[in-house]
Amino acid sequence: MTDLGMLVVFWLSTAMIVYAQLGYPLLMRFWARLRPERPRPAPCPDDELPRVSLIIPAYNEEVVLRDKLENSLKIDYPTDRLEILVASDGSRDRTVEIARDFAGSQVLLIDNQVNRGKATVLNEAVLRATGEVLCLCDANVMFRSDALRTLIRWLREPQVGAVTGDVRLQCGDLDFAEGESFYYRLERQLQCDETSLGSTMGVDGGMYVIRRELFQPIPTDTVLDDFLISMNVIRAGRQIIYDPEAIALENGTPKSSVEFRRRVRVAAGVSQTLKRGQFPSVLHPGDFFRWVSHKLVRWLGPLAFIALAVTSLGLWNSGWIYRLAVIIQVLFYLLALCGWLVPGALSFRPVNIAFYFVLSHIALGIGLLKGTFFRLSGRWKRTDRSPISKPVNSEVSGR
Repeated sequence: MTDLGMLVVFWLSTAMIVYAQLGYPLLMRFWARLRPERPRPAPCPDDELPRVSLIIPAYNEEVVLRDKLENSLKIDYPTDRLEILVASDGSRDRTVEIARDFAGSQVLLIDNQVNRGKATVLNEAVLRATGEVLCLCDANVMFRSDALRTLIRWLREPQVGAVTGDVRLQCGDLDFAEGESFYYRLERQLQCDETSLGSTMGVDGGMYVIRRELFQPIPTDTVLDDFLISMNVIRAGRQIIYDPEAIALENGTPKSSVEFRRRVRVAAGVSQTLKRGQFPSVLHPGDFFRWVSHKLVRWLGPLAFIALAVTSLGLWNSGWIYRLAVIIQVLFYLLALCGWLVPGALSFRPVNIAFYFVLSHIALGIGLLKGTFFRLSGRWKRTDRSPISKPVNSEVSGR
């Protein structure tokens, strides 16, 4: 590559990284502050609340399912307007037995004997559901009692198609704790700003509601079901709202190695959505701009970081700014390496953030390659978790 070519790649990759991590969030923050605050819809009176089908896909969830069902039955919502569907996908533990203990007028068990994948389970559960609104959630996510009402109120606005909330991470591997908490605080602020300007670019799969008529059956090999469902809402011309007052708790992954494998699979699902063109149309420039800025540029992060490293080294003799770029990168990666090799180093916040950031991007890069060159399966890759230990209605720090 010529010096001119390296210069172009260096500055393009630098611009991508700065825009994805800093520029776009600041742009949304500034833009949102110029606009009047989006008013929250008034709460729905009980006699106007829609019937909701709360769907819990489950694969070997015996550790958390009893707590989940007890939590779901305590949701502050009229019992005659809330049905709870547990859709077991070939579970081989006590998942079905536990669900049968709760089966009755409000809880319905769908016992699929063969493990076929979450997308298949969702499609079949929606066919069985009787609600005007679907509430899709994970078995390890516990709702605060008012969370469902808080989500539902936004559906009084006809342009809103789906609503997601603040799913907070209660515990998890300390290897990721500080870095993940830092990242999610930034992400939640960005979602708030996007919502104030129209629509955020996706739901948290742990807890969200969607109008039933906007749910489209998803391909059975889909990995990122929540993202595809989000894109279908946006492509239908509706908005996705993030409401930080709709709160739930989620228990984190017990080890960083488990979280790493989960992120690789998620990134492979990202590649799947790109290959299938499952993103907003360029004919809707606002949504397309937010998708490119919030999602696509971040997904291309591993490529940008590799390009930056190679070109800054190649331009070492071309000026002090390129030498400074090399030094900054080396120091940052050394911080991450310390987090991996030095016992106790992860208790130092800069090390934890660097470790989280680097491992996340490595997982993203591996997953994108996997999704690009290999056929993916929609079958479950279950993550081991422990039960929630804190009361869901207690105050917890943000995820």
